[in-house]
Amino acid sequence: MSIQAAPAPSAPSPAPAAPAPGAAGAPAAPRSGRRHWFTVLLVLSMLAAVLVSIARGYYRDGPLEPDAPTGQGSKATVQVLEDLGVEVDVDRHTTDAEESLLSGRTVLVTAPRTLSASQITALSEAHEQGGGRIVLVQPDFVTLSSFTSQISPAGALRSGGQVLAGPDCGDLAHGARTLELPGAEDGIDGAASLYRVGEEGTSCFTAQEGALVAEHDGVLVLGSADLLTNDGVGSADNSALVLNALGADGALSWYVPSPTDPMATTSQTLLGYLPDWTGPLLLWLGLIAVVALVAVGRRFGPVVVEPLPVTVRPQELVLGRARLLERSSSRDAAARSLRSATSTRLADRLGLRHETALDGLLAALAPHVDRTPEQLRTLLGPTPVTSDQDLVRLAHDLDRLEKEIDR
Repeated sequence: MSIQAAPAPSAPSPAPAAPAPGAAGAPAAPRSGRRHWFTVLLVLSMLAAVLVSIARGYYRDGPLEPDAPTGQGSKATVQVLEDLGVEVDVDRHTTDAEESLLSGRTVLVTAPRTLSASQITALSEAHEQGGGRIVLVQPDFVTLSSFTSQISPAGALRSGGQVLAGPDCGDLAHGARTLELPGAEDGIDGAASLYRVGEEGTSCFTAQEGALVAEHDGVLVLGSADLLTNDGVGSADNSALVLNALGADGALSWYVPSPTDPMATTSQTLLGYLPDWTGPLLLWLGLIAVVALVAVGRRFGPVVVEPLPVTVRPQELVLGRARLLERSSSRDAAARSLRSATSTRLADRLGLRHETALDGLLAALAPHVDRTPEQLRTLLGPTPVTSDQDLVRLAHDLDRLEKEIDR
């Protein structure tokens, strides 16, 4: 037997040499660099967001906010007014604006359409008593009707553009010759509003069927909020109109309605604008609607007997009905059931029809039993049962009567 020698183990192969720096097979450095720049950009973005949040915490941003440097704010207008020597106070509650009107100051209402009925009434009464000027920015019909009857809405200027002052404007133009307004999509409060005036009022910057500026008896109406914004005050002669109109008296109350105002909680509803007779009319119409629904509503028909969905043995039905009668102490109902079943079986045996009256059944039974007609009438007739013993005795008597017939 020959023995072969095992092959000698081969020498381990040398490990591959590490790629030289900058070689084509080493992409680790570029990936690391991209990840580093991504981290730096993410950190810078977070810092920028934090700085913007902190910066915005120093002012309130919103339409016509006097401290907001954003496009919809009015910081530029307020600063220029103060530089011209106008004393500008910011009011956020109706009571403060009411006191300003009573003292004879000019009050600018930046959002008159958000005021409740109580707020509008308070400002209207203060305007009549104090004699101060009130400037309303894009008021609606309800607000205007509380201050003056000579100015009413007349549509909207949706296309925007430039509007020229007419030759009859006079002092109402406040030195402005041209106003420039954005379109309906770019305006902070939609399209600019147009107004018509009565014989006693004056208007300026007419476009289409109305005017952008109207005045009557100390009530000045501006048809666009964009005239006062940081983005719009510098267009055309917008600044001349705004600065001269608001700074004419040397003192201005910039009233921005606030939702925290106690008087703002009683906001006017649509029903509040309806006349007093609307409530009884709606109640009467509701009553008529209820009566009509009852009259034409679906009526339930007679009870329909349907077969049971499952098969139940007759014994279970009898026992179940007996227990129900026992729980309700319905002895008379149980007695009627026993007498009816007995009378039916006796009529079948004697060859009588089921609808035969009791007298006919008694006459047919008399020749076959040893009972008098009075005893049979008491047994089969509607004699009341007053106790359980009487009911048991009735059952036994009926059973014996059937057995007598069987004999």
